[in-house]
This record gives sequence, C-alpha cells and structure tokens, in this order.
Amino acid sequence: MKNTQTIYKKKFGQNFLINEKIINKIIEASNIQLNSEILEIGPGNGSLTKEIIKKKPKKYIAIEIDTSLKNIINREFFKNTNYELIFSDALKFKEYQKFSNNFTIISNLPYNISLTLLIKWIYNLNKLPHARQMILMFQKEVADRILATNNSKKFGRISVLCSAFFEIKKITDVDKNDFFPVPKVNSTVLMFKTLKSFKFNIKDIKYLEKITNILFNNRRKKLKKKIETLFSPTVIEENMLNRYYDYRVENLTAEIFFKLAAFIKLS
Repeated sequence: MKNTQTIYKKKFGQNFLINEKIINKIIEASNIQLNSEILEIGPGNGSLTKEIIKKKPKKYIAIEIDTSLKNIINREFFKNTNYELIFSDALKFKEYQKFSNNFTIISNLPYNISLTLLIKWIYNLNKLPHARQMILMFQKEVADRILATNNSKKFGRISVLCSAFFEIKKITDVDKNDFFPVPKVNSTVLMFKTLKSFKFNIKDIKYLEKITNILFNNRRKKLKKKIETLFSPTVIEENMLNRYYDYRVENLTAEIFFKLAAFIKLS
C-alpha cells in the first residue's frame, strides 16, 4: 500500500493513526464478533480497516470520501471479500438503509465534521436500525465537552444531548504524535453505548436542542430573564421554575434540561 505520507489529503482533514497500541485498544473496545455488523467512517490508510477485517465480522462497510484512494483500498482490503467500500460523504450516507441489525460504528473522525456527524447519528436514533455502540475518536477538547457534567465550564449543549441517549466511557487519550501528519492537538477515543431506555424522547429532540441553544447562549448570565422569556407565569409557578432564577446554565443538571424541554413542548 502507498505510504501514509503519499496518500495524505489536507482538504479532507485526514490525520492517519499510526500507533499500533492505540489501534489495538480501539479494536479491543469494539468487541467485534463473527455476527457483528460494522460501519467504519474514513478508512484512510487502512490502519483500523485491516484489524477490523481480521476479526471477520458478519458485515463490514467502509465509507470514504476521498475517491483517489479507491484502487489502493480496494486492492489491499476488499479484494476477494464480500465487504463493501462506498465512496460517499459520511454526512449524507443513510446507515439505516444498509444494516439489518443494530450495528457498531468505528471511526477516527475527521476533526472538522466530528460533532456534525455525532449529531447526525443522534438523530438517527429515531430510526431503526441504529447503532448500538460507537467507538469514536475526537479532538481531546471536544471529547472533554462530551463527557462533562454540570458545574463545569466544559459542560454544554453536546454534553446534555449525548447524556440523554448514551452511556459514554473514555477508552484512551491519544497523543498528537500518534498520527501522521501530526495534528496540533491531542485526541481521545470514546465509547458510546446506546441506552436501552432513553432519558429523553428522541422524537422531541428539537425541543431539547432549542432549550440548550437558548440557555447556553451567554452562559455567564443568571437564568431569570431567560426562564421568564421562555415560559409563561403559570408554567413557572406550577413547576417552581423560579428556583433556577439565580442559577447559571452550567449549574443545571442534564435531567433539569430534559424537564425544561418537555415544558417547552407543552407551552
């Protein structure tokens, strides 16, 4: 296979993982079985791809946006297999049309679209089949925001949205020198396990997005004016929302956000 330096394409935000120990940790966390169905986003230089294929999952599809890699990846990993390599934009790919069961997503996500893809997959939880687990690598700062809980400056919209639908665990931190080319920041691998019972109705996610968007805007201000703008005096009184007047948004728990989103729906 052509070396990593040769195939690197800056325009696609590619940073290829070259540390075998990190690759092995990702594969181990994925727990790939013979009956597993796997989606990999961005096989790139094939460092994860070759290890996934070694596990012989029942179904494996790789999505790659860089069509110049077609002959290289096909020749190295997809020759004489029934696995599928699709050249497409992952943001437009309809996963639920390709899988018959709940499946696993594995990806060293491009930094520039990582959160957009994550939000897309959250919305896909409204469809079947959807991913039962995801092993995803993010820029460390983004991963810290995903994992953050209330009373933290890193706690934000993505923290609330993810906690509603996933159990999330950090697998490992990844040093920037474990990639080629070397990015400017370190990374973190997270495991997302889809909750059997969601903490918030996925069909009403637009209300959760609305409340988080409004309340996290200008996060240093206390919430009195925003609550009085969002809810009628009756709703405030009946649900004792005035108890949050002196809070700042990061003081609210995710569960409080879920309740407020439900109140917005009913308003």
